[in-house]
Amino acid sequence: MKKELQNKLSRYTAAAVAVVAAASGATAQVVYTDVNPDYSVDDDNNANGLTAIGLDLNNDATVDFILAAGDTTDAGTRVRYSLVAPAVAANAVAGETPSAFNYALALNMNDAINNTLNWISSTNTMAYNVASANPYGENWNGVTDKYLGLRFTVGANVHYGWARMDVQAIGDVWTLKDYAYNATANGSITAGQMAGVNTMELESLVHFINQTNNTVKVVINGGLTNGKITLVSSTGQVVSTSSVDGEIFIVDMNGLSAGIYVISAEFNEGAMTKKLIVH
Repeated sequence: MKKELQNKLSRYTAAAVAVVAAASGATAQVVYTDVNPDYSVDDDNNANGLTAIGLDLNNDATVDFILAAGDTTDAGTRVRYSLVAPAVAANAVAGETPSAFNYALALNMNDAINNTLNWISSTNTMAYNVASANPYGENWNGVTDKYLGLRFTVGANVHYGWARMDVQAIGDVWTLKDYAYNATANGSITAGQMAGVNTMELESLVHFINQTNNTVKVVINGGLTNGKITLVSSTGQVVSTSSVDGEIFIVDMNGLSAGIYVISAEFNEGAMTKKLIVH
């Protein structure tokens, strides 16, 4: 049954969509994307169903990985599960293979993500729940703020990244919070790292504040240098780009067509993004 579930994702790859798309700057070694608000999937009570989304790790409008949750029955027994799979054959997930099954690792903050890990270029089980129990010892049953180790290719180059998630013990409910990758080919990254500082430190330096006049105030604190603010549409069109010469920058959303946009704040020290919806 478990192997059948691992193979089931192939049907959903084409239908998956990127969680967020944005431009990334050449000056940033590690590019960070905040999924704001956090993206949650709850496949509970979706009898014999599978919910799958695509993760575009480097925000280039190409899906790199598939994240899925499913709820099914096997000989009358309820089975709930979460899976992660490469959307491109050359990509891989950091994992292990006890009992000949692929289990994605649940990394801790500051764990190294590089070529020293065991990389699996096929579907990995994250969480698995059978009849309200967790019998197989998967790494993601009932965890908070753990990290997927992800390896993907851009052209001929290999890059490493992470995605931070929570997964409930029932197996088919999870939340994606943020993700990042090292823009330097073959460059190592640590779980939670953002350009030499962890994600919590970066989030304390850059704030996106929605204002009532349909603008967004970007507040930059600390020693971030060579800043640039870019507004990108969901189709990848650059709406505006400006250098940052102070601690406050205003992004004007007035006059834009309805849709999803991404603000990318890029600095020599790294970059982070915020997804916005214009109604």
